[in-house]
Amino acid sequence: MNYPTKPIIVLGLMLLLAGACKNDEQNVAPTDDNEAITTATLTLTNKATPTDIVTATIENLNTTADFSKATLNLKANTTYTGAISLLDKTKTPTLDATEEIREKLNEHLFVYTPSTGLALTITLTDKDTNPAPGPYPVGLATEMKTGSTGSGKLKVVLRHQPNAKNGTATPGTSDLDTDFNVVIQ
Repeated sequence: MNYPTKPIIVLGLMLLLAGACKNDEQNVAPTDDNEAITTATLTLTNKATPTDIVTATIENLNTTADFSKATLNLKANTTYTGAISLLDKTKTPTLDATEEIREKLNEHLFVYTPSTGLALTITLTDKDTNPAPGPYPVGLATEMKTGSTGSGKLKVVLRHQPNAKNGTATPGTSDLDTDFNVVIQ
């Protein structure tokens, strides 16, 4: 019997080249799943009066969400430093999702969007370690400045962006998408 040798040679070369690839290359497609988050807490500290600390928490366990502690009562014309912490209470013991995000800064971006008319400006103050054109903002740490009195909502979205982060909210999927009530007095 006469077997074609050309396809066998090509296949052999492909296998040889595949075996020659370095094992430490980082060109593998991501397999990270989205973070499971049941509890989000925003903590804001008045920069002028550090003992003035405002906290709001949203908890969503199973099918019921608790928004009873989800209101940020802020002072007008004030600057706050902010931090967000995230938990997954479906795990035993409770998983600190904030630490997971801190370990994967290059894959996450928080997007803070105040409702129209709410006098609140948010600046993300922490950065990841992505190479140029990065680093990009993360949003675990913020600075929030209030303006005049009023009320509205602050939408907080955590974007999961493995191998796609570019400093915008567009790529990726959402790990968290929730609203905090805001009252500026």
